[in-house]
This record gives sequence, structure tokens and C-alpha cells, in this order.
Amino acid sequence: MLKMKKTMPGLVCVLLSCMLLFGACSNGGNSSPTEAKSPESGKQSSQPLNLSWMLEDNPSQPILSDTPVIRKILDQKNVKLQLQAVPTSSYEERKSALIATNNIPDLLTVDLNDIQMFARTGIFLNISDYLDLAPNFKKAIEGRGDFKKMLVDGKLYAFPTLEYYRVATAPQPLLRVDLLEELNLKEPRTFDELYDVLLAFKKAYPDSIPYVGSRRGTLYMLGQLAYPMGAGGFEGFSETGMYFEPGENKYVYGPTSENYKDVVAYLNKLYSHGLLDPDYAVNTQEMAVQKLSSGRSLFTYDNNTHAVRLFNPALSKINPKAKFDIIGPLQNQYGETRSLRYEQDWLGTSTAISSKVKDPESVVRFMDWLYSEEGMLVTNFGIEGETYEMRDGKPHILQNILDDHKDQQDVFSATQSTLGVGYLTFAKYVHEGTLADISEDQLIEMSDYIDRLTEEGTIRFMGIDPPFTEEESETLRKLEVQVTTIFEQGVDRFIMGARPMSEWDAFRQQMIDAGTAKIEQIYNDAFSRL
Repeated sequence: MLKMKKTMPGLVCVLLSCMLLFGACSNGGNSSPTEAKSPESGKQSSQPLNLSWMLEDNPSQPILSDTPVIRKILDQKNVKLQLQAVPTSSYEERKSALIATNNIPDLLTVDLNDIQMFARTGIFLNISDYLDLAPNFKKAIEGRGDFKKMLVDGKLYAFPTLEYYRVATAPQPLLRVDLLEELNLKEPRTFDELYDVLLAFKKAYPDSIPYVGSRRGTLYMLGQLAYPMGAGGFEGFSETGMYFEPGENKYVYGPTSENYKDVVAYLNKLYSHGLLDPDYAVNTQEMAVQKLSSGRSLFTYDNNTHAVRLFNPALSKINPKAKFDIIGPLQNQYGETRSLRYEQDWLGTSTAISSKVKDPESVVRFMDWLYSEEGMLVTNFGIEGETYEMRDGKPHILQNILDDHKDQQDVFSATQSTLGVGYLTFAKYVHEGTLADISEDQLIEMSDYIDRLTEEGTIRFMGIDPPFTEEESETLRKLEVQVTTIFEQGVDRFIMGARPMSEWDAFRQQMIDAGTAKIEQIYNDAFSRL
């Protein structure tokens, strides 16, 4: 059953958001925003507004240059989008090169680090000067407490991606539960029991890879395991070892925390017994999915939707009984059971406007339309009557369109790609109703399970960094490069056994000497200002 979950504003957060937004709307620049003249559903002007937009091209949902949505936007809003799709593998390099040469397109997908590092250079438009032209956006961000962490010196420099309706998703332990029954094993409830199960899997299937490890390298693997195991850092897709430790109510650099040694020791134990993929450090998403979907690998700690969308459909063609499912969260060796879910909204996937755009007022009005009810429907479902219909007040992709993609391994992503809709394109107010519609009951059960554990406090949302001053940002850039380089160059040697765990304390001290205490101080000083 499709559940509509629209974020409702709390009084305090509404007041805070209003103070931030309206206080920031004093027009401090040379531009003088003009009053909006067109209704929400009308064309912005008689002349087409041409906008170049660079986006990350995810391999699971390729971005197409000519889709129903792009045509609809041109017809309805008189905005011609020229999408520049850059493969995920090279997006960061390409983005960095354009920023370094001050040659970014009109619209650019950026993360929070980009905003903090480059907003003060003037390369991005100061959107706060134009927020009186963005009523839909201001309404959409009401009650979203983390929004203020996007601001730089109290100013907004990018439009965040927000959730309108979202299927609850979290990195969770995903295990071939059919093998538990086959081998007469109990479902593991702790990390130690998980080790025993993986060992039993390896004994029964010597050619298998019990734990695939990662789809994005070592830091990603550590980021999924560290917090549940009692430490933290590199959570989600973050490239920093800093994380918020709720037990201490402060930010901590994970790899130098007391408990982190146990995380690395656990992975070393798995690796030394042949339970961790020897290629974990170089696995790409395609490689990891292939191993898990073919029956070669039997466990991963990752996005729970992958079990339902990617692994199980492919496995069912090989073995109808094969099934991945959530088995956690797992209890760690300190007696804690805790886990993370992806942050509310996608503030780390934001859209900056070039400060060089000739008509910033029109660009802001267009971006604001993406947060309207009409814009949300177009960018998540396409064209009513042609690609979707309304039933009982809720949008649903037409069945004939879903049928056109039924033979694809990932029906959801294939459909989204063809229509040009959803989070992995340029939707700014994301509605995942289609994912709920086409998914098996297992995915909705997972979503309900994650929501329930969140309400109970076992699972918490990943956070985002607090906003830093210019001086703090500059200091962090230098220190984090130093510390992360040391960590990245050394941690795999411990996991693979090339360096004994008895030398971990010396390695930890090396990172401390490189500046982790100063990094922690900057984070916590910034946190105290919120």
C-alpha cells in the first residue's frame, strides 16, 4: 500500500527556517530580483530559457537527452534543458576541473563539501538574494532541521534534493537467508554469530565469496560497518572519518576512536579465513552486483533495496529458493544494537547555479517550480495521461510502460531512465511512489521495519556536517587531506594481514599527530553554534 508521507513543519523549525530564509533575503548583491509574473503552470517567458545542467550519470539509471519530461518542460515552462551526463566514475574529476577553471555550466550537481569549499569564491549564485521568487521551495523546506547546515555565512548557494515521499532505506546486513534453512543454521543476531554463519557458508560452498565487502572501495565498506560495530566515520557515501557519536553528543574522528581497532580486526579475521572478497578494495558497483546476483557472494552490508531490486530477481532465475533479506541490526561486542539509515532528504545532492547566468531571476523561478506540486509530478512521473495516471488522488505510472520494462533486471531504474524522472535525474522534490508500486511486499515490509526501528531509536538518520567559517574550512581542507591519506594508505594492510594488529596503536597515533584533535575541535565548535 502506497503511503504518502509529507514532512510536516514543527513550530520551532518553521520559525527557525523563516528566520534563516527571510533574514537572508535582503538583497545585498548588485542584482535586483524582479517580481514573478507568470503563474506556476504557465510559461516563464515568450523566449526559451536555455539551461545547461551537468549531472552524475549513474550506471543503474542512464540519463537520456530526449525524454518525455524534457519535452514537457520545454512545452510547459519554455525551458530547454541541455543535460551534460558525466559517468559516476569520472564525475568528481570533471566537476573539480570546471570549478577550478571557473567554467561551470548554468546548473551543476554539487555536494556539501563543494558548497562549503567554493561558495565564498563567488562561483555559485547567492540564492538567498532571490528567495522571494521561490515560494514553493520555502514551503518545501519548512520543518527540515538539517537545512541550516547547508548555509555558508547564513547564505544559501544550492538547491537541495528533498523527499516528498520516500521508501525507508538503510544500509543493512543482507544475507542469503535460504541457506540458513538449507544448512540448519540460526539467523545471526550478533557480529560474532555472523562470522560463524559465514564460516559455515564457506565450508558448505568452498568456491563462494561469503562477504563481497564493498561496491565502492575500502572506505565505503568501513563506513557501513563502523557505526553498527561501535565506532563510526565514512558513513553512507561520506569521504570523511568524522561522525556524530550520540552517546557522547559530539563529533569524533572514527578511525582514532578506541573502538575502531575492533572494526578493522573483525575485517582482518574475515579476510584471513577466506570469508571477505580478496577484491573488496577494487570492487565496482557492477562487479559487486554481479557476484551477489549470480550466487557467488552470499552476504553484503549495503542498501537494503538492492536485495529486492537487484539480487533476488536475478537469483530467482538460477534458484527459485534463493533470497537475500535483512538479518539485523546486529549486536556489537559492547552489547549495543545500533544502525544508520540514509539521511533525511538528499542535502548532499544539491544543485548550484552559476553566478554567470544572464537571467538569475528566471533560473530561480524555474528551480522553484521543481518544488511545486506540478513540478514534483512532472519530474517524478512524467505526463499525466501519457506516462502516469491519478488513482485515488495518488500518481501511478501506467501499466503498459511498466510492462515495457518488465524484462529488465531493475524495472524501477529502467523505467525512470526511459521517462527521465526521479532522484537520479534532476527531480528536486523526490516521490518514490513508483518504487513502492512495483516492488514486492518484501520491500515495503523492509521499509516499515526500518521506520519502526527508527522510532524505537535503534536506527538513526545519518547526519550532515555543521557549517564552518571560512577559516575553519581552510584548516579542515589541509588537515583532513593529511589524515585521510595516512588512513587510506595504511588501513588495507591491517585488513589483509600485511601489517599485524599489534601495530594499530602506533598507526592510530600517527593519525592523531597529523591533526585529528584539531579536526574534532573545529567540528564541535561549529556544532555548538547551531
